[in-house]
Amino acid sequence: MFKKKSIQVHKPALAGENGNFRPVYNIIVLSWPLVIEMGLHTFVWIFDTAMVMRLGAAEATGVEYGALILFNSLMILGALGIGANALVARYTGANDMKNAALTGGQALSVSLLITIVYAGLGALFGNLFFASIIRDSASLAFTQDYFNYALFSGGFALLPLLVCSGIIRGTGNTRVPMIIALIANTYNVIGDYLLIFGHFGFPELGVRGAALATGSAQLIALVLSLGYLFFHKGILPFTFKSLFPLHKSVIKKILRFSIPAGAEELTLSGSRVISASWITMLGPVAFAANAAAIAAEAISFMPGHALAIAATTLVSQRLGAGFIAQARATGYWAVFLGTLLMTSVGMLFLFMPFAVMSLFDPPDPEVVRLGVLCLQIAGVTQPFIALSMIFSGALKGTGDTKGPFRISLYSNLFVRLPFMYVIIFTLELEVYYIWWVMTLQYAVSALLLYIRYRKKNWDELEPKPTVENVG
Repeated sequence: MFKKKSIQVHKPALAGENGNFRPVYNIIVLSWPLVIEMGLHTFVWIFDTAMVMRLGAAEATGVEYGALILFNSLMILGALGIGANALVARYTGANDMKNAALTGGQALSVSLLITIVYAGLGALFGNLFFASIIRDSASLAFTQDYFNYALFSGGFALLPLLVCSGIIRGTGNTRVPMIIALIANTYNVIGDYLLIFGHFGFPELGVRGAALATGSAQLIALVLSLGYLFFHKGILPFTFKSLFPLHKSVIKKILRFSIPAGAEELTLSGSRVISASWITMLGPVAFAANAAAIAAEAISFMPGHALAIAATTLVSQRLGAGFIAQARATGYWAVFLGTLLMTSVGMLFLFMPFAVMSLFDPPDPEVVRLGVLCLQIAGVTQPFIALSMIFSGALKGTGDTKGPFRISLYSNLFVRLPFMYVIIFTLELEVYYIWWVMTLQYAVSALLLYIRYRKKNWDELEPKPTVENVG
């Protein structure tokens, strides 16, 4: 859903007028800022995990599970930013910047209202929720500490931050979110180092230190994003009048774009939350090993996510310009490049898992043993993840959001969750068997998405709407 780098750069990138379209070149040009931004987020995730792993398995469980619940639930609500991105981009493309600013402001207002409600519910029911899930008393205490400290030190800012980023990208600017991510993530890493272990005279806060560093980093990123929107004299006339009063018709348009994206994110994040909740039943050692392997696997997701976004954008652009064959071929090229890159990283997981796990330096050798086994299976899974992610992105570029959502829903309901339940509660097997289930799930999803993309009737696809029929 991330559009162009700037309005001036976007026009030549299309090359629709003369047909001089080079799919590989255009995919790479569009992807590199996204790879850098996602790389920054991934680095912080790995750094956080590595730091708390040194504290112990119970502490690592508290941080990883608390962060999963907090940030995945906000990511589901953050689909509001996808709706804002789509509509702002369309109005920007039509040079209707007044409506672009109004749409972005209304989305931001809704996000602030939702954030207030979310924070209140977190304060009232957060501790009770975790107590109903986690059996280990030490892990429970650390999870509750992390969730509360992260939420109220600034973690609540994630939802409006996602909306702000969507607005900025919708105007064609992908560099500003990247720079803001660099600043916030650098602060987060330094905060982790100072507050978790108490370096340079700072208090040694452990899990609470990790929460404070992460939460306040989100708040800093939001302040910087708001500052850019309100005070940067660019093409978007963004003011407080864009936020209030609320316009029902504009909000309905935003929700019409956001709800399908939110439903897909709900399926993905909901499945992750259920899976992680079940894995806590296996104990803090198994959970810590699984968390370390997931953090390490995130290295391979950077090119995959970026190429999925590039596929969405470029397939949509080619269709809008009327180049049907180029649109279809661009999706395949993005899939090829992504599969090649992610498979290469998968080889690293498969043949050098100890080197990757050493980044986390967990003190418990059992965490290392289980984490290595999980990571080797992840190496086998990478091609299927690439196919799933990027075919899904290419389908969204054709306007098909229901297909990827349904395939994601079915693969989770009929493959991932039932097989995981059997492994954890019936067979009581070790945690790495769950990773074989995820391999099967991604293989099924990849096959179904490929079939849907291949069988799509491209000649019947309509060009993307302009400002006249946005509503």
